Amino acid sequence: MNIEIKKISKKQAEKFYNNLKTEKTFLQSLQFAKFRENLGETVFLKGIFSKNKLIGTVLIQKIKTRIKTFLHMPHGPLINAEFHENLEFWNLFLESYKNLGQAENCDFIRISPLISNENKVLKNSFKTQKFQDAAVHLVNPEKTWILDISKDEEILLKEMKKSTRYEVNRREKQGIEVVTGNDEKNFAIFWDLHMETVKRQKFIPFSKKSTRIELDIFGENCLIFNGQTDQKFYSSAIIIFDNKSAYYHQGASIYSKKPVSHAVLWSAILEAKKRGCTEFNFWGVCDANEKKHPWFGLSKFKRGFGGEERNYIHCQDFPLTTKYWLSRGIEKYRRWKRGY
Repeated sequence: MNIEIKKISKKQAEKFYNNLKTEKTFLQSLQFAKFRENLGETVFLKGIFSKNKLIGTVLIQKIKTRIKTFLHMPHGPLINAEFHENLEFWNLFLESYKNLGQAENCDFIRISPLISNENKVLKNSFKTQKFQDAAVHLVNPEKTWILDISKDEEILLKEMKKSTRYEVNRREKQGIEVVTGNDEKNFAIFWDLHMETVKRQKFIPFSKKSTRIELDIFGENCLIFNGQTDQKFYSSAIIIFDNKSAYYHQGASIYSKKPVSHAVLWSAILEAKKRGCTEFNFWGVCDANEKKHPWFGLSKFKRGFGGEERNYIHCQDFPLTTKYWLSRGIEKYRRWKRGY
Protein backbone atom coordinates (compact mmCIF):
# COMPACT_ATOMS: atom_id res chain seq x y z
CA MET A 1 0.00 0.00 0.00
CA ASN A 2 0.99 3.65 -0.38
CA ILE A 3 0.13 6.42 2.03
CA GLU A 4 0.56 10.16 1.74
CA ILE A 5 0.56 12.61 4.64
CA LYS A 6 -0.35 16.17 3.74
CA LYS A 7 -1.95 19.30 5.14
CA ILE A 8 -5.75 19.39 5.37
CA SER A 9 -8.30 22.04 6.28
CA LYS A 10 -9.74 22.35 9.77
CA LYS A 11 -13.15 21.57 8.31
CA GLN A 12 -11.87 18.26 6.90
CA ALA A 13 -10.20 17.37 10.18
CA GLU A 14 -13.28 18.21 12.25
CA LYS A 15 -15.57 16.16 10.01
CA PHE A 16 -13.25 13.14 10.19
CA TYR A 17 -12.91 13.48 13.97
CA ASN A 18 -16.66 13.69 14.57
CA ASN A 19 -17.45 10.74 12.29
CA LEU A 20 -14.66 8.44 13.49
CA LYS A 21 -15.98 5.34 15.29
CA THR A 22 -12.68 4.04 16.65
CA GLU A 23 -11.24 5.11 20.00
CA LYS A 24 -10.06 8.71 20.36
CA THR A 25 -9.57 11.45 22.96
CA PHE A 26 -9.77 15.24 22.96
CA LEU A 27 -5.95 15.39 22.60
CA GLN A 28 -6.49 15.05 18.84
CA SER A 29 -9.33 17.58 18.64
CA LEU A 30 -9.29 20.99 16.94
CA GLN A 31 -9.96 22.68 20.29
CA PHE A 32 -6.83 21.09 21.74
CA ALA A 33 -4.83 22.19 18.68
CA LYS A 34 -6.03 25.77 19.16
CA PHE A 35 -5.16 25.58 22.87
CA ARG A 36 -1.58 24.48 22.12
CA GLU A 37 -1.22 27.19 19.47
CA ASN A 38 -2.30 29.80 22.03
CA LEU A 39 0.54 28.60 24.25
CA GLY A 40 2.98 29.49 21.48
CA GLU A 41 3.55 26.01 20.05
CA THR A 42 3.60 25.13 16.37
CA VAL A 43 0.86 22.60 15.63
CA PHE A 44 0.67 20.47 12.50
CA LEU A 45 -2.74 19.26 11.37
CA LYS A 46 -2.38 16.66 8.65
CA GLY A 47 -4.43 14.12 6.77
CA ILE A 48 -3.38 10.57 6.01
CA PHE A 49 -4.39 9.47 2.52
CA SER A 50 -4.42 6.12 0.75
CA LYS A 51 -5.28 6.16 -2.97
CA ASN A 52 -6.45 9.78 -2.54
CA LYS A 53 -8.91 8.72 0.17
CA LEU A 54 -8.70 10.32 3.62
CA ILE A 55 -8.17 7.41 6.05
CA GLY A 56 -6.84 9.28 9.04
CA THR A 57 -5.81 12.56 10.64
CA VAL A 58 -3.08 13.55 13.03
CA LEU A 59 -2.36 16.50 15.31
CA ILE A 60 1.34 16.98 16.07
CA GLN A 61 2.86 19.49 18.50
CA LYS A 62 6.30 20.99 17.96
CA ILE A 63 7.73 21.69 21.39
CA LYS A 64 10.85 23.75 22.04
CA THR A 65 12.72 24.05 25.34
CA ARG A 66 16.17 25.31 26.24
CA ILE A 67 17.51 21.79 25.89
CA LYS A 68 15.57 20.16 23.07
CA THR A 69 13.17 20.51 20.17
CA PHE A 70 10.82 17.62 19.47
CA LEU A 71 7.55 16.59 17.88
CA HIS A 72 4.85 15.01 20.00
CA MET A 73 1.81 13.13 18.78
CA PRO A 74 -0.58 12.64 21.77
CA HIS A 75 -3.09 9.80 21.34
CA GLY A 76 -2.65 9.81 17.59
CA PRO A 77 -2.94 9.13 14.76
CA LEU A 78 -6.69 8.77 14.31
CA ILE A 79 -7.36 6.21 11.59
CA ASN A 80 -10.26 4.24 10.17
CA ALA A 81 -10.90 0.88 11.82
CA GLU A 82 -9.75 -1.13 8.77
CA PHE A 83 -6.21 0.26 9.12
CA HIS A 84 -5.91 0.20 12.90
CA GLU A 85 -4.33 -3.26 12.99
CA ASN A 86 -2.55 -2.96 9.64
CA LEU A 87 1.18 -3.49 10.19
CA GLU A 88 2.13 -2.21 6.75
CA PHE A 89 0.25 1.03 7.42
CA TRP A 90 2.05 1.58 10.72
CA ASN A 91 5.49 0.96 9.23
CA LEU A 92 4.84 3.47 6.46
CA PHE A 93 3.31 5.99 8.84
CA LEU A 94 6.19 5.86 11.33
CA GLU A 95 8.71 6.34 8.53
CA SER A 96 6.78 9.43 7.41
CA TYR A 97 6.76 10.74 10.97
CA LYS A 98 10.55 10.33 11.20
CA ASN A 99 10.95 12.29 7.96
CA LEU A 100 8.81 15.13 9.34
CA GLY A 101 10.94 15.26 12.48
CA GLN A 102 14.12 15.54 10.42
CA ALA A 103 12.60 18.20 8.16
CA GLU A 104 11.67 20.24 11.25
CA ASN A 105 15.22 19.96 12.66
CA CYS A 106 14.06 18.13 15.78
CA ASP A 107 16.18 16.22 18.27
CA PHE A 108 13.62 13.44 18.51
CA ILE A 109 10.01 12.54 17.80
CA ARG A 110 7.54 11.23 20.37
CA ILE A 111 4.27 9.37 19.96
CA SER A 112 1.76 8.00 22.48
CA PRO A 113 -0.81 6.14 20.35
CA LEU A 114 -4.05 4.53 21.51
CA ILE A 115 -2.75 1.02 20.84
CA SER A 116 -3.54 -1.67 23.40
CA ASN A 117 -0.58 -2.80 25.47
CA GLU A 118 -1.68 -6.36 24.65
CA ASN A 119 -1.14 -5.82 20.92
CA LYS A 120 2.26 -7.50 20.55
CA VAL A 121 2.32 -7.22 16.76
CA LEU A 122 2.03 -3.43 16.69
CA LYS A 123 4.31 -3.07 19.71
CA ASN A 124 6.96 -4.98 17.78
CA SER A 125 6.51 -2.68 14.79
CA PHE A 126 7.79 0.20 16.93
CA LYS A 127 10.83 -1.87 17.90
CA THR A 128 11.43 -2.73 14.26
CA GLN A 129 11.37 0.99 13.47
CA LYS A 130 13.97 1.56 16.25
CA PHE A 131 11.61 3.42 18.59
CA GLN A 132 12.18 3.03 22.33
CA ASP A 133 10.20 3.53 25.51
CA ALA A 134 10.30 7.18 26.58
CA ALA A 135 11.70 8.03 30.00
CA VAL A 136 8.56 9.97 30.94
CA HIS A 137 5.91 8.48 33.21
CA LEU A 138 2.37 7.56 32.06
CA VAL A 139 2.18 10.47 29.66
CA ASN A 140 -1.17 11.52 28.11
CA PRO A 141 -2.00 9.04 29.89
CA GLU A 142 -1.37 5.43 28.87
CA LYS A 143 -3.19 3.78 31.76
CA THR A 144 -6.74 5.05 32.21
CA TRP A 145 -9.92 4.24 34.10
CA ILE A 146 -13.12 4.30 32.02
CA LEU A 147 -16.72 4.14 33.22
CA ASP A 148 -19.56 3.19 30.88
CA ILE A 149 -22.23 5.78 31.71
CA SER A 150 -24.79 4.65 29.14
CA LYS A 151 -26.33 2.64 32.00
CA ASP A 152 -29.12 3.91 34.26
CA GLU A 153 -28.14 5.84 37.39
CA GLU A 154 -29.36 3.00 39.62
CA ILE A 155 -27.07 0.53 37.87
CA LEU A 156 -24.10 2.90 38.08
CA LEU A 157 -24.66 3.23 41.82
CA LYS A 158 -25.05 -0.53 42.22
CA GLU A 159 -21.77 -1.22 40.39
CA MET A 160 -19.74 1.19 42.53
CA LYS A 161 -17.63 -0.08 45.39
CA LYS A 162 -19.73 -0.26 48.53
CA SER A 163 -17.75 2.50 50.28
CA THR A 164 -18.03 4.85 47.30
CA ARG A 165 -21.77 4.24 46.93
CA TYR A 166 -22.21 5.00 50.64
CA GLU A 167 -20.38 8.33 50.30
CA VAL A 168 -22.28 9.33 47.14
CA ASN A 169 -25.64 8.53 48.74
CA ARG A 170 -25.00 10.61 51.84
CA ARG A 171 -23.93 13.79 50.01
CA GLU A 172 -27.34 15.49 50.35
CA LYS A 173 -27.76 14.60 54.03
CA GLN A 174 -24.35 16.19 54.66
CA GLY A 175 -25.47 19.46 53.09
CA ILE A 176 -22.99 19.31 50.20
CA GLU A 177 -23.64 21.60 47.25
CA VAL A 178 -21.90 21.48 43.88
CA VAL A 179 -21.81 24.64 41.75
CA THR A 180 -20.62 24.74 38.16
CA GLY A 181 -19.29 27.22 35.61
CA ASN A 182 -16.08 28.30 33.90
CA ASP A 183 -16.24 31.99 34.80
CA GLU A 184 -13.64 33.86 36.85
CA LYS A 185 -15.39 33.21 40.16
CA ASN A 186 -15.44 29.43 39.71
CA PHE A 187 -11.93 29.47 38.29
CA ALA A 188 -10.62 31.36 41.34
CA ILE A 189 -12.16 28.72 43.64
CA PHE A 190 -10.57 25.93 41.60
CA TRP A 191 -7.18 27.62 41.51
CA ASP A 192 -7.01 28.22 45.27
CA LEU A 193 -7.79 24.55 45.90
CA HIS A 194 -5.39 23.51 43.16
CA MET A 195 -2.50 25.40 44.76
CA GLU A 196 -3.27 23.74 48.10
CA THR A 197 -3.17 20.37 46.36
CA VAL A 198 0.15 21.18 44.66
CA LYS A 199 1.64 22.19 48.01
CA ARG A 200 0.46 18.96 49.64
CA GLN A 201 1.34 16.51 46.86
CA LYS A 202 4.43 18.35 45.55
CA PHE A 203 3.83 18.05 41.81
CA ILE A 204 4.39 20.49 38.94
CA PRO A 205 1.00 21.97 37.97
CA PHE A 206 -0.33 23.38 34.74
CA SER A 207 0.20 27.14 34.77
CA LYS A 208 -2.69 29.40 35.74
CA LYS A 209 -2.49 31.13 32.37
CA SER A 210 -2.63 27.89 30.35
CA THR A 211 -5.56 26.58 32.40
CA ARG A 212 -7.50 29.80 31.83
CA ILE A 213 -6.75 29.66 28.09
CA GLU A 214 -7.96 26.06 27.94
CA LEU A 215 -11.22 26.97 29.67
CA ASP A 216 -11.79 29.82 27.24
CA ILE A 217 -11.08 27.75 24.12
CA PHE A 218 -13.17 24.72 25.09
CA GLY A 219 -15.93 27.07 26.29
CA GLU A 220 -19.16 25.33 27.28
CA ASN A 221 -17.42 21.98 26.78
CA CYS A 222 -15.05 22.65 29.67
CA LEU A 223 -16.77 23.02 33.03
CA ILE A 224 -15.57 23.51 36.59
CA PHE A 225 -17.40 21.64 39.37
CA ASN A 226 -16.85 23.16 42.84
CA GLY A 227 -18.04 21.33 45.93
CA GLN A 228 -18.83 23.14 49.16
CA THR A 229 -20.25 22.48 52.59
CA ASP A 230 -20.51 24.62 55.73
CA GLN A 231 -19.89 27.70 53.54
CA LYS A 232 -16.45 26.47 52.44
CA PHE A 233 -15.17 24.86 49.22
CA TYR A 234 -13.27 21.61 49.65
CA SER A 235 -13.10 19.97 46.23
CA SER A 236 -12.99 21.01 42.58
CA ALA A 237 -12.69 19.36 39.17
CA ILE A 238 -12.30 20.52 35.59
CA ILE A 239 -14.23 18.28 33.19
CA ILE A 240 -13.89 18.34 29.40
CA PHE A 241 -16.85 17.14 27.35
CA ASP A 242 -15.91 16.00 23.86
CA ASN A 243 -18.02 14.01 21.43
CA LYS A 244 -19.39 11.06 23.46
CA SER A 245 -16.85 11.20 26.28
CA ALA A 246 -16.27 13.27 29.40
CA TYR A 247 -12.77 13.62 30.88
CA TYR A 248 -11.71 14.23 34.48
CA HIS A 249 -9.01 16.60 33.29
CA GLN A 250 -7.85 18.32 36.49
CA GLY A 251 -8.77 17.95 40.14
CA ALA A 252 -8.08 19.67 43.44
CA SER A 253 -9.14 19.17 47.05
CA ILE A 254 -8.42 19.78 50.71
CA TYR A 255 -9.33 17.46 53.56
CA SER A 256 -12.95 17.23 54.63
CA LYS A 257 -14.76 14.75 56.84
CA LYS A 258 -17.68 14.95 54.42
CA PRO A 259 -17.68 13.27 50.96
CA VAL A 260 -17.29 16.48 48.96
CA SER A 261 -14.99 14.97 46.32
CA HIS A 262 -17.44 12.11 45.77
CA ALA A 263 -20.26 14.61 45.28
CA VAL A 264 -18.19 16.61 42.77
CA LEU A 265 -17.39 13.57 40.59
CA TRP A 266 -20.92 12.18 40.78
CA SER A 267 -22.29 15.58 39.69
CA ALA A 268 -19.86 15.54 36.77
CA ILE A 269 -20.97 12.04 35.77
CA LEU A 270 -24.64 13.05 35.85
CA GLU A 271 -23.89 16.15 33.75
CA ALA A 272 -22.04 13.96 31.23
CA LYS A 273 -25.11 11.70 30.98
CA LYS A 274 -27.32 14.75 30.37
CA ARG A 275 -25.05 15.77 27.51
CA GLY A 276 -25.39 12.37 25.87
CA CYS A 277 -21.93 11.08 26.76
CA THR A 278 -21.58 7.30 26.91
CA GLU A 279 -18.33 7.08 28.87
CA PHE A 280 -16.60 8.96 31.65
CA ASN A 281 -12.81 8.95 31.40
CA PHE A 282 -11.20 9.35 34.82
CA TRP A 283 -7.85 9.87 33.02
CA GLY A 284 -4.62 8.54 34.53
CA VAL A 285 -4.28 5.86 37.20
CA CYS A 286 -1.39 3.80 38.54
CA ASP A 287 -1.43 0.03 39.09
CA ALA A 288 -3.84 -1.02 41.84
CA ASN A 289 -1.02 -2.62 43.85
CA GLU A 290 1.45 0.31 43.66
CA LYS A 291 0.86 1.49 47.22
CA LYS A 292 3.91 3.77 47.27
CA HIS A 293 3.02 5.49 44.00
CA PRO A 294 2.11 9.22 44.34
CA TRP A 295 -1.16 8.52 42.51
CA PHE A 296 -2.20 5.52 44.61
CA GLY A 297 -4.82 7.30 46.75
CA LEU A 298 -6.33 9.18 43.82
CA SER A 299 -6.37 6.03 41.66
CA LYS A 300 -8.18 4.11 44.41
CA PHE A 301 -10.72 6.94 44.63
CA LYS A 302 -11.35 6.82 40.86
CA ARG A 303 -11.72 3.02 40.79
CA GLY A 304 -14.35 3.22 43.49
CA PHE A 305 -16.88 4.56 40.97
CA GLY A 306 -16.72 1.34 38.95
CA GLY A 307 -15.47 0.86 35.42
CA GLU A 308 -12.53 -0.78 33.73
CA GLU A 309 -8.86 -0.16 33.19
CA ARG A 310 -7.45 0.39 29.71
CA ASN A 311 -3.75 0.10 29.03
CA TYR A 312 -1.97 1.48 25.99
CA ILE A 313 1.61 0.99 24.88
CA HIS A 314 4.16 3.17 26.61
CA CYS A 315 5.04 6.51 25.03
CA GLN A 316 7.60 5.93 22.25
CA ASP A 317 10.62 8.04 21.23
CA PHE A 318 12.80 8.00 18.14
CA PRO A 319 16.16 9.84 18.54
CA LEU A 320 17.25 12.13 15.71
CA THR A 321 20.27 13.90 17.27
CA THR A 322 22.61 13.29 20.21
CA LYS A 323 20.74 15.97 22.21
CA TYR A 324 18.05 13.36 22.77
CA TRP A 325 20.23 11.47 25.22
CA LEU A 326 20.72 14.54 27.43
CA SER A 327 16.97 15.10 27.44
CA ARG A 328 16.37 11.44 28.26
CA GLY A 329 18.77 11.62 31.22
CA ILE A 330 16.97 14.66 32.63
CA GLU A 331 13.56 12.99 32.24
CA LYS A 332 14.81 9.86 34.01
CA TYR A 333 16.06 11.97 36.92
CA ARG A 334 12.76 13.87 37.20
CA ARG A 335 10.78 10.64 37.15
CA TRP A 336 12.93 9.21 39.96
CA LYS A 337 12.71 12.41 42.02
CA ARG A 338 8.90 12.45 41.80
CA GLY A 339 8.64 8.87 43.01
CA TYR A 340 7.47 7.33 39.73
